[in-house]
Amino acid sequence: MTAPSTESSFDASARWLRRPRPCHDPATRLVCLPHAGGTASEYASWAARLPARIELIAVQYPGRQDRLAEPCARSVQEIADALVAALAAYADRPLYLFGHSMGGLVAYEVAARLEAGAGPGPAGLFVSGTLAPHRFLPPREVLDNAIIEAETRAAGWTDPMVFEHPELRELVLPALLADVRAVLSYRRRDPARLRCPIVAYAGSDGPADVPAQLASWGELTSGPAAWRRFDGDHFYLQPREAELVADILTRMSNWGNVSVGHL
Repeated sequence: MTAPSTESSFDASARWLRRPRPCHDPATRLVCLPHAGGTASEYASWAARLPARIELIAVQYPGRQDRLAEPCARSVQEIADALVAALAAYADRPLYLFGHSMGGLVAYEVAARLEAGAGPGPAGLFVSGTLAPHRFLPPREVLDNAIIEAETRAAGWTDPMVFEHPELRELVLPALLADVRAVLSYRRRDPARLRCPIVAYAGSDGPADVPAQLASWGELTSGPAAWRRFDGDHFYLQPREAELVADILTRMSNWGNVSVGHL
C-alpha cells in the first residue's frame, strides 16, 4: 500500500498548476490539460482569448520543462489523483476542465473524482482528440519503447521531428514515451457516469467513425452532451485555437454558469 502523501495543497498547486494571467477574483476557472509529451506553456496563449474574470489554469506534468528532474507519472489515474489535490486550492470557484488527447482522459478522471468527493463537482468537461474510456481496448501485456514509439508515429501524437532530431529525442522522448505508455495502459472497465455537461472535440482528418466515437462521450453523463469537429488533424487546436476557445466560451455561457458577455 502506498503511504499517504504529506504534500500540502499549496505545494501541490505550485508544482502542477500554471496561471498565465492570475486573477484575484475570478468568476470561474478553465483548467487545461496537455496531450502526451505536452506542456502547460502550450495553453499560455489561451489566456488572452478569455474574458478578464475567467482564469486559465494550465497543468504541468512531471518530467518536462521546469519539472524535468522529476520522474514521469506511470498512469492516467496517478496524474488525476495528484491533480485533485492540487486543484483543491482553486475549488472556491466553478471549475471547467479541458483536456486534449491524454489530457482528455486525465480530465475525465479528475471530473469523476471531484464528483465523488465531498467538494463541488466540475461545472463542465471538454475533451478533445481521444476515445471515451469505455471505448478503449484492453491494454497490451508488453509495452516496450519500440511499440510505444511506433504507436505514437502511427497515431500522429507528436511532431515527427521529435524522432528524427537527436537533441529533441533526448529532451522530449522520455516524457512522451511515459505519457503514451500511460495512455496505452489505460482501462476503465466500468466508467463513472458524470453529472456535468460533456463536449467532445476532434479534427476532421481522423477516421470515418470519429463522429460515433465523439458521440459516445455523451453516454458518460446524465447532463447535456455535444460534439464538434474542426478542420485539421489530431493537433487541430493549434491552428483553430480562436474557434475552439470561442466554442468553449459559448457553451459555458449556454450552460448558465457563466455570463461570458459580462465578464
